[in-house]
Amino acid sequence: MLATLFLFILHHLPIYQIFIDPFSEAIKNHDVMDVAFSKFRNHDDPTLFDPEVFIINSEITDREQLANAIDIVIKKQAAVVGVDLLFDKPNYDKADTLLRAALQHEKVIIGYTFEETQGHTSISSDRSSEFFSDKTQSAFVNLGSNDGFSVRTFEPFHEIDGQKDLAFAVKVASYLDPEIPTILKERHLKKEWINFRRKQPGKLNSIYPINNEGLIHYAMVDISDFIAEANNYKDDYFRDKIVLIGFNGDNNSYLSMQDRYFTPLNEKYSGRSLPDMHGVIIHANIISMLLDKDYINDTSEKYLYLIAFLIFFINFMIFDKLVKKNFVFTVATARLIQVVQFIILFTISVYMITYMNRKIGFVLIITAVVLSFELYEYYHHRLQSRFTKLLNYKRTKKIKGQK
Repeated sequence: MLATLFLFILHHLPIYQIFIDPFSEAIKNHDVMDVAFSKFRNHDDPTLFDPEVFIINSEITDREQLANAIDIVIKKQAAVVGVDLLFDKPNYDKADTLLRAALQHEKVIIGYTFEETQGHTSISSDRSSEFFSDKTQSAFVNLGSNDGFSVRTFEPFHEIDGQKDLAFAVKVASYLDPEIPTILKERHLKKEWINFRRKQPGKLNSIYPINNEGLIHYAMVDISDFIAEANNYKDDYFRDKIVLIGFNGDNNSYLSMQDRYFTPLNEKYSGRSLPDMHGVIIHANIISMLLDKDYINDTSEKYLYLIAFLIFFINFMIFDKLVKKNFVFTVATARLIQVVQFIILFTISVYMITYMNRKIGFVLIITAVVLSFELYEYYHHRLQSRFTKLLNYKRTKKIKGQK
């Protein structure tokens, strides 16, 4: 119990950050989720293809093409069009006028970003020019990353400029399922883990470590090809579909790193060199997760401390037996036991998130494994004799009092 209390205090004191921060810096780009999603999930399952989401690669943005593409999918009865692009100062020409009219359609949502101020308030930092954003529906496209590139979470809601707004993916998905915002509110989570299941489509993206198997989980087309072949789509093809328009590479001649992030689907989860997913595909993964109600649930902190207590208790009993039996290599044996426990707990954590959508705070319980022998040694050599003396003193005082 004292060991668990020590772990709790250590975890919540500022001094914990001093000792753990270097460790965190070393592992912040790695997570059990990365191993589980990239290596243990079957991504070749044909049911993973999401027919409800259609992606148009904006390429190098041509405003007239973009306006035409929006008009086409709206006329073909798309449920909603999410535009993950920013538009700067207009030229006030024909293309800008057409785009402005297209963006003002009630089924169109455009993205913007926010930033945190020093006063811990949020303000919108990058919005499209008012010429384009006036009288439009908008939502923030910020993604939760701990280093600016590795994305594992997103915020469903955030207060920006004094008003609470929905995340881009949440607002888009709610056109197909209006209950989604309510479900997310009832989960009471500031951030949601993204349950990545679908890889980046595209010819140039079918390379290691991005999508070595060349899997297609979303229908995607370049905007220039879409405009040229628009008549080939049946009138009801886009009915009740979500259409996302965003940057997915300039063209098919080279791999662009613009608006590209590391995700747990990166096939090279350790020592990665190439980010594996564009922002618009990440939003598509979030939308699919929301529509499928395929959420990842965190293990409550109280259960983590219960697990930590059990680890301390079991290890105390094991180490005590080792010491009493006078093992020659007690420390080496204890370390071997800890390594075995690490493997077992790691396997359980991977299994839980892969097959049960349950995420365990792996670092906390492994900290319990790492500290268990040191705390046992401290108790055995420092505290045990003091507790014995204190008990003997109380017994002696009680006997004297009875006399």
